[in-house]
Amino acid sequence: MNIEESLNLYLRYLKYEKNLTPNTILSYNNDLLLMKDYLIKNKINDVKEITLSIFRNFLKFLDKYQYSNRTIIRKFSSYINYFKFLEQNSLIDVQLSQKISLPKIEKRFYNFLSESEINNLLETIDEQDNFGIRGRAIFELFYSTGARISELVNITLDKMDIKNKEIEVFGKGRKSRIVYLNNISLEKLNQYLNIRSQFLFDKKNNNYKKNNYLFLNKNGGSLSARFIRILLDKYLKKAEINKKISPHSIRHSFASHMLQEGAGIREVQELMGHENISTTQIYTHLNLKKLKKDYEKFHPRAN
Repeated sequence: MNIEESLNLYLRYLKYEKNLTPNTILSYNNDLLLMKDYLIKNKINDVKEITLSIFRNFLKFLDKYQYSNRTIIRKFSSYINYFKFLEQNSLIDVQLSQKISLPKIEKRFYNFLSESEINNLLETIDEQDNFGIRGRAIFELFYSTGARISELVNITLDKMDIKNKEIEVFGKGRKSRIVYLNNISLEKLNQYLNIRSQFLFDKKNNNYKKNNYLFLNKNGGSLSARFIRILLDKYLKKAEINKKISPHSIRHSFASHMLQEGAGIREVQELMGHENISTTQIYTHLNLKKLKKDYEKFHPRAN
C-alpha cells in the first residue's frame, strides 16, 4: 500500500474507531505528513519500504527543527502508533514499533498564577458591556473547573446542570467527566446566560440564530480557542501580569491551588481528567503552603 493511502486509512481509524478529538487527529496528521514528505522525497512510496534505518535517518532530519522535548515525544508517539496500526493490519513486515524507544521526558515546571494574581486577573475584567460579561464568565469557568481550552469551547447548553452546579465536558479521546462551578463562577455564568441571546440576534434578518454552544462570538458562532488566547493576553496586559500565561496555565493554577489547600491528589486527578496519576503529580512540588502548615502543626519544635 502506498504511504498516502495508508495515512488516509489510519486517520479514518483515529476518527471513527478511536474516537479522537479533531485537534488530536490534526496533531497526528501534521506529524505524519512531515514523515510522509521526507519519505517521498527520498523515493520511499510504499509502506513496506520503510525500514528501521530509514526511520532513524528521518529522526536525524528532524534535529534541524530543534523541537522541544515534549514535541519530540509527541511525534515519536505519533509514529509508533502509526507503525502499530500498519503492523496489526499486516501492511508492513517489520515490527518497527517494537524497535523504537521514546526519549526521556525532561522535567519541567509549569507557569501558573498565584491566588492573588488570579483574583487580580478576574477583577480587572471590565463587565460594563456584553463582551466583558462573557469574558468574566469564561475565565471564572476556567478557574472553577480546571477545564482544558478544548473542553471549554465545546461546552453545550444541554450538558449544563445549573441547579447542581455541574457541567459535563469531553476531554481527550472524547472521555466525559463532570466539572463543578463555585458560587462566583455560577453567578458570573448566570449573568452571561441572561445576555447570551444578544449574541444570537441577527440585525440584518431581524431574528435570532440557533447555536447550542455556551460561549458565542459577536456573530453568534462558537468561540475559537485562538480567540480565547487573544482575550487572555488582553486581560493579562490590563492586570499588569508579566508572566508567560496561557489558558492552560489557569488549568495548572486550578490544580496547584487545590493541592495547596489540602485536596487529595486522587481527587485532583479526577477533576483534571488525567488518565495517569503521574501527570497530576507534577503539581505536588507546588504544594508548599500545605507543607508549611503540616510542619507547623506536627513538628514538636515548630512553635
